Amino acid sequence: MVRAILIAHVQPKDNLEDEFNRWYDDIHIPQVVDRIAGVVSGKRYRYAEEQLVDASGAPPTRYLTMYEIETHDLADTVDRLGAALTDGTLDMSESLDTENQPPILHFYGSVSS
Repeated sequence: MVRAILIAHVQPKDNLEDEFNRWYDDIHIPQVVDRIAGVVSGKRYRYAEEQLVDASGAPPTRYLTMYEIETHDLADTVDRLGAALTDGTLDMSESLDTENQPPILHFYGSVSS
């Protein structure tokens, strides 16, 4: 069994933050967990004002989602998620900024048990 996480840095479109948050919490995360084999959970975070470094080093996105993955084939899970983002498996929202600040997705494999 491979354990991994997906870190998704995402940003809502201007003036659509409430709609974005509703969609992400009520539709997107549940669909990813239910429809992508190997994804077992998802948790969202918002960039905190309290930081150890100057705010000028802030990331370009305010939101981060961490998905936990447990799978026998990480490459297959990655491929299925990639396809689901464009083939209609997942309901996407116009409130997600995909032009000015496109989502940044990174997978990390576990190095500890």
